[in-house]
Amino acid sequence: MEWSAPGYTEVKQLGSGGSGRVVLAVHDETGVRVAVKYLSEELRRDPEALARFQSEARLLVTLRDPHIATMWEYVQDHDGAAIVMELVNGVSLRALLRENGTTGPEAALTVLKGSLLGLARAHRLRLVHKDYKPENVIVRDDGVSKLVDFGIAVREGATARPEGTPPYMAPELWAGAPASPATDVYAATAVFFECLTGHRPYRSTEPSVLGYQHVYAPIPVQDAPEPVRELLMRGLAKDPADRPRGAEAFVAELEETARAAYGDDWEERGRRRLAGLVALLALLLPVPETPPAQASTSLARTVFRGGHELGRTVARAARHNAVRLAMGAGLAVVVAVAAVFVLASRDRLLPRPIDVAAAAPSDSAGPAELVSPPATPVGATESATPEPAVFPPESTGPAVIVPPTSDGPTPTATRGRAPTPTATRGRTPTPLPARTTRRPTPRVTVTPPTTQPPTTRRLTTSPPTTLPPSTLPPTTLPPSTPAPTPVPATSVAALALGGLTVNEDAVAAATVTIRATGLAPIGASATWAVAGETVHTERLRLSGRTTYTRALSHTLAERPCGRTVTLTVATTPAAPGGARTTTLSVPPCPTTVTGLRVSLDMSPSPGTGAATRVRVTTSGTGEVPVQARFAVNGDTVGTATATLGGRISYSRTFGQGFRTRPCGATLSVTVTAGSEQASARTRVTCPPGVRRVSIARATVNGRGAAVAVVTVSTVNDRPVRLAVTFSAAGRQHTEQLTLSGDTSYTRTLSHAFGELPCGARWAVRAATRPGAAGGGDEASGSTPECPPEEEPSHDPDPSTDPPGSGPPVTPSPRPDEPTTDQPAPGEPG
Repeated sequence: MEWSAPGYTEVKQLGSGGSGRVVLAVHDETGVRVAVKYLSEELRRDPEALARFQSEARLLVTLRDPHIATMWEYVQDHDGAAIVMELVNGVSLRALLRENGTTGPEAALTVLKGSLLGLARAHRLRLVHKDYKPENVIVRDDGVSKLVDFGIAVREGATARPEGTPPYMAPELWAGAPASPATDVYAATAVFFECLTGHRPYRSTEPSVLGYQHVYAPIPVQDAPEPVRELLMRGLAKDPADRPRGAEAFVAELEETARAAYGDDWEERGRRRLAGLVALLALLLPVPETPPAQASTSLARTVFRGGHELGRTVARAARHNAVRLAMGAGLAVVVAVAAVFVLASRDRLLPRPIDVAAAAPSDSAGPAELVSPPATPVGATESATPEPAVFPPESTGPAVIVPPTSDGPTPTATRGRAPTPTATRGRTPTPLPARTTRRPTPRVTVTPPTTQPPTTRRLTTSPPTTLPPSTLPPTTLPPSTPAPTPVPATSVAALALGGLTVNEDAVAAATVTIRATGLAPIGASATWAVAGETVHTERLRLSGRTTYTRALSHTLAERPCGRTVTLTVATTPAAPGGARTTTLSVPPCPTTVTGLRVSLDMSPSPGTGAATRVRVTTSGTGEVPVQARFAVNGDTVGTATATLGGRISYSRTFGQGFRTRPCGATLSVTVTAGSEQASARTRVTCPPGVRRVSIARATVNGRGAAVAVVTVSTVNDRPVRLAVTFSAAGRQHTEQLTLSGDTSYTRTLSHAFGELPCGARWAVRAATRPGAAGGGDEASGSTPECPPEEEPSHDPDPSTDPPGSGPPVTPSPRPDEPTTDQPAPGEPG
């Protein structure tokens, strides 16, 4: 026989694995259905595994959130260890995906938002879940999802061994880096991707390949709908600094995207879609839906359907006595007696609340395991709070059970008076309405191993008082007995509200007092509204007393900073003057920065300006100072400041100019917004560029000697290639050289063609690589024309001419002296 937690009766097994099993059980004294997570016997004998299991229990005590399955109790003795959890009547997100493939965008956004809100509660306590996956998300039959299994959760920044489910592990976990809230954001986005597309972002079955894909592979956003691709890029960013810093910051981006893409009622449609998918898997629900109990009365018999055993006993007694009565008034008396007896017994048969023992949080983590969350048992009052009800004392009536509110001794229920409550460690219990089936309050009870069987009593309740069937004696009345006088109908004489508060965890609470004129049932509805918009309604059914005091509470989606919270209570029948309303104006909350994103860009070369884009999300609309500090190679070169206010989401751009482009340097920016800081950096690249190239002078003489003077202006000192091509009389030659280290160059290039014919055309062309902004340059000309031929002349006889009387002699030019000097275009000859 496997060990089971004392005080709980196992109904069926919900799941099992290497670390243990999860069962559906019933709490013996209250009848509340719960999920019990048992640690396997092998792991229980391992001190490290047992310590992790205990740590998970301690951690869960601190996580009280509508989007996280609540832990009721931890039980341990020398035979076993168990965590008693809230039983969520739903199916895992994995089952929905396995059956349907995808959920659709609105349903996927709804699941992501619910999960992020649950993760946000953990992140506010500096805890990282580390194992978010579809198996750990339970979707209820109303479309609301809850997060379970914090078995390997760790403190933010804690160094721990790489753990998690590989298809959803963030790149930093594969690299062995510490986990952060951004790690959970990555996993939640990966599951969001799977809900949209029907497959995981990266699907390799080889661990080393899968790890490489998470760290280096591009994000396959093309598989997802276009409106949510930016969300996927943000949540699946490789660098944790490029993701939202936590779940709470990501929620604001999600809601903005969802409203823009799918309208203001996207979340309502998403929940309807999820509820429909769960309905298709109704056979997988831990607790099938059952019809409520009904009662009907005919002239000859009273029939109780779905009631408890006492009701059937009374019905049989009534039918037995009716045989000996005449038809008419006598039968009516018997039926009336039976009905009164059942109503009087109902309060005594209500389950009693469970006592409380708080547990301190721990830094260590427990093993991962799937826990299915719970449904409200049939007949329970609608309420959003799992805390036990607190009933006011009366001089006569059923026993009053007040849960303890501190770590002190557990009070024992007494008939006729209530024990005095004490202060809770950092929390005030929130009671339920009178007819609510009370759920256990979280506690941790550890019984040290002993040689004798454990005798731990965890529940402090008074046993129900059940009268035997003989309590209702046979009644024989003569036919002439007159009918009983009709009892006046019960009405509401007074209705009052008080004590409306909203605490730091966005829990609104108030007290309602109702005075009735009789013991018959009356109804009440409590409606919560924020800034005039209804956010929650719960209904109460009260009977058996003339005065009722109930503590009402509701956990709001967020703290309503600077807005009004209103509670309206109406009764049936109506109270004199109608419904009552109480309003609380919540003061503005201190504005804090919840998200900060920074990007940095340098203008394309040869530009000299830089710009940083800053995106800020805040918790309120108060002013937030922002400063952007620019630096080159770590040295500050400029600062820009601004003050933001009036909104909760901002986008600002700050610029920085430079005299010259800081080629090859590292440009960085550090942005401080409120108490948050983020940075970005980039390497300034400077590709070579040429502004202008020109030929300042070019000549070719008659002997074929060519000379060109070329100037080049560049955008930076990066190397450029200069090519100068000489051509003349069908012959061509190119000179090439590299220019670098400056931004202005002048070079003289030459080439010898040899003898050229008279009047031959020549040209010089200069070009660069990369090309100049205006292209290359060219100069051209021709060699001198040949001189005309002279007429022959008769020279006089030199013997008759006197010396020195002949024609002048012109010396021949030197070989290196040009015969033609053609100026470049634009130069004087």
